[in-house]
Amino acid sequence: MVNSVSDNSDEKEFWENVDTQFEEKVQDFSKTLNIAVIGKVSSGKSSLINALLKKSRKKAIADVGAEAGVTTKLKILRLDDRVRLIDSPGLDDVRSGNSDITREFLKHIDVGIIVVTGAADASQKRYLDDLREHCESVFVVLNKIDEWDKHSPLALEKVVTQWKEVLKIEKIYPVCAFGYDVDTLPGTPLDIRGVYWLREDIENFLSSKGKDLLLARHMGEKKSYAVGIIATALVAVAVQAFIPGSAVYITATQGAAIVSLSYLYTGEVLSSKAAFALLPAFASEAATTTLFLWVKSFLPPTGIIDIAAAVVATSITLAILATINSVLESGAKLEEEELLKSKFRTYRKQAETTLKGLALTDLKDLTSWKGIIEKFL
Repeated sequence: MVNSVSDNSDEKEFWENVDTQFEEKVQDFSKTLNIAVIGKVSSGKSSLINALLKKSRKKAIADVGAEAGVTTKLKILRLDDRVRLIDSPGLDDVRSGNSDITREFLKHIDVGIIVVTGAADASQKRYLDDLREHCESVFVVLNKIDEWDKHSPLALEKVVTQWKEVLKIEKIYPVCAFGYDVDTLPGTPLDIRGVYWLREDIENFLSSKGKDLLLARHMGEKKSYAVGIIATALVAVAVQAFIPGSAVYITATQGAAIVSLSYLYTGEVLSSKAAFALLPAFASEAATTTLFLWVKSFLPPTGIIDIAAAVVATSITLAILATINSVLESGAKLEEEELLKSKFRTYRKQAETTLKGLALTDLKDLTSWKGIIEKFL
């Protein structure tokens, strides 16, 4: 994190290098994400969509009703300008939609989810094959596993095995997404089972395509995604502190994380200029450590000083990103400089206390950081 440098030419070169690193780190939010959820009427597709997006009953986005056939034909859910989700009995229904949206959707489906229920049905194989022809990745879900709760534990296992055999697949996700029906008795808790593993694998696939935040933006609960963004940045900073010219890399990492957090909470894509414009407010509150990092970043590796720099860099970065997260989560604006400074002072003290005594291996471990950040936030 850098406020200014003495020579204008040095400053220009510094920010050019930061911009280069920034472009390599930040997601391309201009991409689109298309998800198709295919399955028979009353297979529980709408409930699954709500559970997948971590929605509460009151904030459900897909209509669910107790009567069969609430979703009897193609339904297009536009989560935003970049993310579309189609809920349909099959791709034939998507094709018959005969609109610009459905034609464009069929050209590229990122994720296909086929939802089945009950006993194994070989006729579903053609829907799976059709989906595979249009999708980069397909997930098969056995929904309504609560139907087997009164049977022997082996009954569900047997059904799962049969579905694998008739569909010729290696993996199926047994899930339950009960409780979204509008006629569910008040006070009845949601029964969500198995959806976590499905969501995790979908998110891992989307992450490999640089599209995970496009979906995370629409999750009903965002803390876990914020934790992931911050933890990833801190691991990077801990490593970058040992690199000559580390100030460039650290500044770029901080900026990219700020952009990701902003998109997660607001759906707005900050420019690099807007993200970096926030950093001087923090630099003014940590002038001594900022200068230390700046000077140290142009020295050769020296062991003990590098470890100290890693602790300082991660401590400041944690305080910065915790501040950004807090402001965005509260609905306040990032332009409120005095609010940023006030929160940063508090978080900086907490960060210094939290990181005291941490080993270098902890600073470079993503799992360790996630545990620290969850408590920190």
